[in-house]
Amino acid sequence: MASKIIVVGDVNGQLQPVFKKISTLHEKNKFSLAIVAGNLFFEDNDSVSDLLAGNISVPLPTYFTVGTTPLPQRIIDKIEKDEEICPNLHFLGKRSTTKTSEGIKIVTLGGQLDESIVGGLSKEQYLPFHTVGDAKALYGANSADILLTTTWPASIRNGSKISLEDGVTLPAGQEHISDLCATLKPRYHFSTSSDNFFEREPFFHNPAADTPDVKPVTRFISLAAHGNSTKQKSLYAFSLLSTFDPTAPLPPGTTVSPFLRPKKRPALDPEPYSRYGNYDGYRHKRGKGHRGQRQPPPGPGECFFCLSNPNLATHLISSIGDDSYVTIAKGPLTTSTTYSQLGVDFPAHALIIPLTHSTTLALIPDEDNAKEKTFAEMTRFKKALQEMVAERSDNKLGAVTYEISRANGVHTHWQFIPMPKETIAKGLVEAAFRVEAENLSYPAFQVRDPGIGNDEGDFFRVWIWTPPSEENSEGSTKCLTMAFDDSLRFSLQFGRTVLAKLLQLEKRIQWRDCAQSEEEEKKDIEAFKAAFKEFDFTL
Repeated sequence: MASKIIVVGDVNGQLQPVFKKISTLHEKNKFSLAIVAGNLFFEDNDSVSDLLAGNISVPLPTYFTVGTTPLPQRIIDKIEKDEEICPNLHFLGKRSTTKTSEGIKIVTLGGQLDESIVGGLSKEQYLPFHTVGDAKALYGANSADILLTTTWPASIRNGSKISLEDGVTLPAGQEHISDLCATLKPRYHFSTSSDNFFEREPFFHNPAADTPDVKPVTRFISLAAHGNSTKQKSLYAFSLLSTFDPTAPLPPGTTVSPFLRPKKRPALDPEPYSRYGNYDGYRHKRGKGHRGQRQPPPGPGECFFCLSNPNLATHLISSIGDDSYVTIAKGPLTTSTTYSQLGVDFPAHALIIPLTHSTTLALIPDEDNAKEKTFAEMTRFKKALQEMVAERSDNKLGAVTYEISRANGVHTHWQFIPMPKETIAKGLVEAAFRVEAENLSYPAFQVRDPGIGNDEGDFFRVWIWTPPSEENSEGSTKCLTMAFDDSLRFSLQFGRTVLAKLLQLEKRIQWRDCAQSEEEEKKDIEAFKAAFKEFDFTL
């Protein structure tokens, strides 16, 4: 089954003529949806008034993002109030992953690069600027049917034989957009170029190691603005099959990818975020049917651990690396007072989370050794956190890090919680995990570390780290692993429950019972980041 889609370049506030044109075409072609690839609005003028008053009809579901100009304040107010501007007109967000009711996955990065911000995520979704961190946050989407970017990718014309007319100057591309396209391998990548239309030959990406015969194909199309002086093409209609056929031959004229050797992406300087969403459920903010029904398990656009989820508030995040990131926990088990007498006056309960949306580390698509690099960087974050709590506590605190690796999970991650050295040295941590497992009739723990877990099924793993001492200047780690299969109803609260009982914090087993105000959370993350700064290798 195929969906008919129509895409328009910059509208620049010419709402009435553009939607009238689209309406005429829609009557003949019965499009499933429309996409505005550039600026829908230009300024707060009569066209905005007519739209909000219902005097402009939007004939079919139409999606748009931020282009090169900010959204009018009245449009922002309408989005914030009703989440819908008018029937059939939907704001994708500046950085978003959206799945339409037809099952079409649209990944969006609007605006131009703000070079004054070295790293992190942009905080304002209605201004026409983004950061390299915004692009990187979308890697967790893993794939896309349609990638929508205001900015062109660098090197897009490499290997192309498309000739340009004399005097034509195309937009300069950006490496971070090339990296995003190379990572997501979209079937279509749309952008804009004001007075010019450009459609590159299709190009294929290198196949993944587990699918050596599959070469994903991308078509890059840049549309001119509506009513442009050179009468270049501003509308593009096409049909998109609901599924990709890996056996289909490459389209005629297909070239190799122009991004064959992308430059190494720099580590990102962490920036504060506005909020960080819940950890055991999600809410589809605009789930009124027109953007698709919620699908279990959630994809990156709804996952509460994916930075590509545009509806998540993320102010608890501390650091973003190349393949993973660190955040302090919402409703933390340990608080700012738990270890304050030892010099840790902030909740050091942290999570280490892969950027890639995957249920286990072993199931991360292994392109360019992605799973190995992710595991290595997460391990590096774990060691950095261990060093931080040991240094702050004068080696009186060690740490426990645990992971639930389940193929039918949502998004794998590690939870890090400081633990008194004395409690670890007495063997109480190991005993607590073994006893709780026995009480629940779970399989017994084994002293082993499965690493990435390529040859494992489901498992629970806990690293118990003892801080440095006179006898051991680097500290020591013991890893316990419990293997289980899908016949076991394994509690997602197992690790937190064990540690809560051990620390006599039973009232804090459920994170919801420990909810903090946003002001308290912001205070905690600032204290955490200040303490972690010395050990944060992403800075």
